[in-house]
Amino acid sequence: MLGLPRGWSCWSIRIPLRVVLVVVLIVLVTPLRKVDAFQPQLLRNTPPHHLQQRRPLYQQQKHQHHPPLFWSRRTREATTTSPRTRTRPNNNQWWKTLFVSSLHAKVQPEDDSDEGPSSSTTSTIPPSKKQVPPNEADVIVVGSGLAGLSCAALLSQCYGKHVVVLESHDIAGGAAHSWTRRCGTKQQPQQQEEGVFHFESGPSLYSGLSTPTSPNPLKGIFQMLQSKGGVVEEPEWITYDRWGTVLPNGSKFAAQIGPEEFQDVLLQHGGPEAVEQFARIMERMKPLSEAAQSLTSLALREDAGAILTTLFKYPRALLQTLRYGPALSQPFSTILEELNITNDFVKNWLDMLCLLLQGLPASGTMNAVIAYMLADWYRPGVTLDFPKGGSGAIVQALVRAVQESSSSNNNKKSGVFCNCHVGEILVSPDGQRATGVKLAKTGQIITTKEAIVSNADPYITWKLLQPSVSYLKPDMVQYMQQWVNTDTSTGGVEDLPSFVHLHAGIDATGLPTTPSADFPAQWAVIRDWTVGVEAPRNIVLCSMPSLIDPDMAPPNCHVLHAYVPATEPYAKWAGLNRGSTEYKQLKEEAADFLWSAIEEYVPNARDRAIAGTVQIGTPLTHERFLRRTRGTYGPRFVVGGNKDKATSLPGHATPLSQLYMVGDFTFPGIGVPATAASGAIAAHSLVPVWEHWQMLDEVKLPQQS
Repeated sequence: MLGLPRGWSCWSIRIPLRVVLVVVLIVLVTPLRKVDAFQPQLLRNTPPHHLQQRRPLYQQQKHQHHPPLFWSRRTREATTTSPRTRTRPNNNQWWKTLFVSSLHAKVQPEDDSDEGPSSSTTSTIPPSKKQVPPNEADVIVVGSGLAGLSCAALLSQCYGKHVVVLESHDIAGGAAHSWTRRCGTKQQPQQQEEGVFHFESGPSLYSGLSTPTSPNPLKGIFQMLQSKGGVVEEPEWITYDRWGTVLPNGSKFAAQIGPEEFQDVLLQHGGPEAVEQFARIMERMKPLSEAAQSLTSLALREDAGAILTTLFKYPRALLQTLRYGPALSQPFSTILEELNITNDFVKNWLDMLCLLLQGLPASGTMNAVIAYMLADWYRPGVTLDFPKGGSGAIVQALVRAVQESSSSNNNKKSGVFCNCHVGEILVSPDGQRATGVKLAKTGQIITTKEAIVSNADPYITWKLLQPSVSYLKPDMVQYMQQWVNTDTSTGGVEDLPSFVHLHAGIDATGLPTTPSADFPAQWAVIRDWTVGVEAPRNIVLCSMPSLIDPDMAPPNCHVLHAYVPATEPYAKWAGLNRGSTEYKQLKEEAADFLWSAIEEYVPNARDRAIAGTVQIGTPLTHERFLRRTRGTYGPRFVVGGNKDKATSLPGHATPLSQLYMVGDFTFPGIGVPATAASGAIAAHSLVPVWEHWQMLDEVKLPQQS
């Protein structure tokens, strides 16, 4: 959201050391196998970007019919399942909460705007678009979000599995997909070949990806994919170091991330008291930050082999994590209370950071989340990263990893197949295991030898299982019902709100071409601290990626993206007809609000807009194109909240054998690194522990002090 795919990779386990040692002894004297006790309770945010011309999703949707249910990617849509009383997981599972840390990144979808009829559009070249998927695979991945692609890439490229990825839409990437539009300049709108604007549906801020050693799990995945002489190259990373802010009183600053210039910000806006109190916070969080980064999530798996890949592979890191685990799982507000933090600017600033990282203020955000972020953003020499070509470069690198590999057993090529909408997950007649999938449009049945990995959220996954619900085992029915329950009165977990957002290309005449303190590439706008950071349309995040990568826009132009960070109520938009006057008026109001935030740094931005590029997204856009139920950003897990509620995200293995779930509704949660990590955990759970162990040698982690 802040974009912030914050790249760390820690976790912890709330298991007494004596229990760990007993399990180790059991592992050493018995064959490694999947044990019920470890599922899911134990281990639960294009470099050459040559693009093919194509209409964007919202234009395709006008001419193509897609089934209203069962979209097969990391997406959501409203469920008709009545809320059920949730079987509560163990409230003492603090060990799972550590890994969430700053792995959280908000993602925004493509627009459903009717604007720009004269513009032509291109999108990332879709893999295997017109090919028919095979009838059998080792592993089937439903959905090509970053979680699904990470899982598929590792299984196919590193472990020789025959993997078939099935994507409903004709563009891979899920909420991280990108698209382009060809438009003339403002002065010559008729010249369609004048240039290409590159738009991104979601992530905007990255870190921990440009350095050779990093705790970011996505970086580790790329390092694994390049092992054994692999041909897959990760994107080229562009670095920069400023992030801007516009405060309610109208004052602005775009300080370098890092400790030096932020000290001046604290002094100017909070006074000497702010400097002193922030220093105490940093000192108090230092050991927690080290623990939060100590153990890579790539060592996790959902069977007894996790003992070997954690305790024996990273013993020091595991012990450090165990030591600070309980503290890391507590709300960040407990630290603020412990230190008696009273300065309004410091408290407001940290509330905003918590919101951007996890969608909640400090009172509901884990120490683990903020511990990493503070250590990462306010350390000397830190930089931010941006993939050359945008988020589509990450997607295409993972797609290549899937498609440029062959099964080690039968030399079958893995593939990512777009326009393959899954309508049903097939289950054996005895209800014991998932056996395959059925495509909605063609009726083709694809069977699996080893597993189905659903990159759809629990709502969609549960719908895909409905044809088999009569013979599913009770534990699987109960498991799925607990995760689709959003009724807080029965122990459910409500969803986070949605977004409104704006994409546009603008004439850059007279504007800077590189980011600076006076003209940053990204900035936040806060309208009123007193109403709280979760208030609707109070905080806006703006991004101008063409300042970082000029190829994102034509010459003398810039590309813009502005959005509210998951604070837009869905109820305001629910049930509206997209063609109605009321809906269009609400979109105009949203656009005016977002333009005003952009114009804090870009004078007369709306007057600079180039015909055919302005796109306004709403919660219905999220629901329609990204299939996010009620347009939600994800589950609203409040740390330290109601003890009767679920306090941790579900894992990846399910009670139904051979069915796994990945994505931002599963551990470790929301964000690019988090979802990538979820895919990696599922992948490693499907391979022998010794192969997993060997692959961990490829991951280059920072040295711990």
